[in-house]
Amino acid sequence: MSKNETKDENLHVTEGVSGTWFYHLSDGRTNALSLCGTKTMYTAIPLSSWGVKGSLNERYCSECQRMGEDELRAAGVVVPA
Repeated sequence: MSKNETKDENLHVTEGVSGTWFYHLSDGRTNALSLCGTKTMYTAIPLSSWGVKGSLNERYCSECQRMGEDELRAAGVVVPA
């Protein structure tokens, strides 16, 4: 992951503060608050990995996804209709 994938975009992926692999989208200027208003913290996951599920059973905020749909699509993420 390069710095450009997270901080030069309008949005970046953050993790909920509960630390349960639940991800949100945050404005590029903060790691502390998601688009949906949830308290979040930094994670190194690139925007282009939004929605990827692995052995950790990662989950993603549907409200943040809806609010950041255009930026996600621009990053190459396939957002369900």
